[in-house]
Amino acid sequence: MRDDFDDIRAERDRPIRASGSSSNPHAGLWKQIALGIVVGYVVLGVLGAIGWAVTAHLVLGSVKFGVP
Repeated sequence: MRDDFDDIRAERDRPIRASGSSSNPHAGLWKQIALGIVVGYVVLGVLGAIGWAVTAHLVLGSVKFGVP
């Protein structure tokens, strides 16, 4: 007796695409690159600000200001 599961395969015969999608697989790549540049710039800016704050705290921590 043959059951209904004999014709099931793990891989598809052809890729399933949305009907409105473009045929270029790299169509949204520029958005990902731009987002990576912006996020990287922000992260480096925040790390730089933290580094400068720590350096200023260490350098100016031992300086005593006196009023003449």
